[in-house]
Amino acid sequence: MQLVTIECREVAGRPGALTRDGEILDLVAAPTTLDQAHWNPQSVISILAAGEDGRERVQRLLDQADEADADALRSAGVLLPMNGTDLMAPVRRPGLVLVQEHNEAAADEPDPVVAIKSPNTVVGPAKIVRLPWQSGEGTWVRPMLGAVLGRPLHLGAAEEAARAIVAWTLLFDISPPAPASREDAAQWRRYLDSKQFPGACPLGPALVTLDEWPGHKDAECVWSVNGVEIGRARPPLDELPQRLASLSTRYGFRPGDVVGFDLPMGRADQRNGQDGDRVQLALTDTMVLDTTLSF
Repeated sequence: MQLVTIECREVAGRPGALTRDGEILDLVAAPTTLDQAHWNPQSVISILAAGEDGRERVQRLLDQADEADADALRSAGVLLPMNGTDLMAPVRRPGLVLVQEHNEAAADEPDPVVAIKSPNTVVGPAKIVRLPWQSGEGTWVRPMLGAVLGRPLHLGAAEEAARAIVAWTLLFDISPPAPASREDAAQWRRYLDSKQFPGACPLGPALVTLDEWPGHKDAECVWSVNGVEIGRARPPLDELPQRLASLSTRYGFRPGDVVGFDLPMGRADQRNGQDGDRVQLALTDTMVLDTTLSF
């Protein structure tokens, strides 16, 4: 299933799920015949934290909506169109956001860079991101595949890390260009600090749970700027549990945390971005993350 967070008057938004017809079912407002022992979830994180039971309950709500009068649900605001509905990031405020990147400018430093991004950097899809520097300084927008965790993980093996991943999403890591070398500690601190402005981590538009995740052979990410393809890559899914396990030797993860892994697109990042540039990352006919840059 695909889970989203609907923009609304509630600070944390409202959880939604995509129906088979591509509409959004508001899970808080969804009619249900379930007894009081079952809940209508109040957030996407609460669904993830409930594990398989949470996903089964959401599926029941989707099944019941399929059997109901769709026009009546639309009139009541329970069924919403995907196009035209404002969405927050599917995980509104992740407890921890990590991004793991390879510094392409420094061939002699092959170890990936790991950066913590503040939850305040996270924004939803189709947002304008205002950059806190001048256009001539250069801009990198790194397309990433985000692993969303559904159970605690610390000091875990690759098998345990694989079980901790319950969904995937898309994200951008936006910053000025990386320094050519890590030897200047002050320069690297400034670089890592530059990743912390509001909007530096567009996320979404949905979480795709593993039952709907495309197979290894079919999953492909396509990266474009202003409608022009910049690069495409198949996510290295077989490698990611081991990379996550390695990260778990230094970090403790909880349900709802997000870890972004860079995609093997070579130099497919956007430098010297122009005001109004529209950047998109698409996942195999499943979802598209869309962001517009503004200086």
